[in-house]
Parts: sequence; C-alpha cells; structure tokens
Amino acid sequence: MKKIILVSLLVLFSVVTSFALPQPQAQVEQMVDSILGVLQQTELSAEEKRAQVSGRVQEYLNVPSMSRRTLGSHWEGATEEQRQSFSELFIRILEGTYLNRIEDYSGGTVKYLKQRVKDDKAIIDTLIVSDELEIPVQYKMIYADSSWQVFDLVIEGVSLIRNYRSSYGEIIRREGYAGLLTLMGEKVQAMEASM
Repeated sequence: MKKIILVSLLVLFSVVTSFALPQPQAQVEQMVDSILGVLQQTELSAEEKRAQVSGRVQEYLNVPSMSRRTLGSHWEGATEEQRQSFSELFIRILEGTYLNRIEDYSGGTVKYLKQRVKDDKAIIDTLIVSDELEIPVQYKMIYADSSWQVFDLVIEGVSLIRNYRSSYGEIIRREGYAGLLTLMGEKVQAMEASM
C-alpha cells in the first residue's frame, strides 16, 4: 500500500510540475510566428512591416534582466535615470538588430531543435533555414511575471548580451555613462534612418 501511495504521489507531483509552468518553447514559437507572419506578407511595404512588428518583440523580453546583465558590474554605479535611459535605448537597439537578422531569412522556416528547462531558466535552440543558409538562434529565458521571457539571444554562437557588455563596458570606462548613452542614441537614430 505504501508503495502504491508513493508511486501515486510521484506521478501526481510530476503531472503538477509539468503543468505548473507553461513551456518556454511555446513562448518563442508565438513570438517568432507573430513576427514572421508580418514579415512574410508580400503586400506590405518594408515600412509597414516594421510598423506592425515594432514593439512585438519587447512583449517577450525581460528588459530589466537584459539591462542588468548587459551593464554587468557597471549597473550598480548607474543612477536610476541612467538605468532607465540605458534600458530604453538598449531595447530599441536589440529590437532593430533582431529584426534586421530575422528579416533577412523571413522567406525561410524555423526549426525548433531542443528545449532545456531547469527551475525558472530555459534554453531553446532553433535553426532559421532558408534556401542558402542555416542560422542557429538560441533563446535564453527566465520565468518571471507569470510568463517565460527572453533575457539573451545567441545568434550564430554570439551572445548579444555578452557582446554588448564587452563593448559598452569599454565605452563607460573611457567616456562614462553620458558618453555611452550619447553613442547609443546615435546608433538608434542611424538604425531607424536605415529602416
């Protein structure tokens, strides 16, 4: 009898655990499908596509986590105003970077390769496949505010967070936060002008 109760509890626990958190891959699929659905509409101009997609990516990002991880040790030395300005500019840069990459392969398909979940963290491996190229994209996610949210993108083996942390850290050391925010503002303007 004890064995039956124990097995029943283990089965119940595994069922409860599997339903306790939604699957992170579903969040990624929803985000990618939403964006590609717009990008693949041939009747829309490039400007119309960007207008429809703008902001959609941000719904799936954990902006506070991304901002803290990107500034790393420099986060603590920033004022609240600098943190806010950094977060706003950084997300606009990330969105533009992500859209520029994914738009290049909007005629292809996305394969979902592997999902790894441990506690409140997950990694989703995907592959963007077009006629000529295969681009591996890895989504690193955290469960927060009742949903899975992306805190890093690894495109072709390059972590966006780590890449930006290195370059932004060097700018802060040379030019301070004011210099970084000025350069980021210029980058946003240049990206938006080229769209």
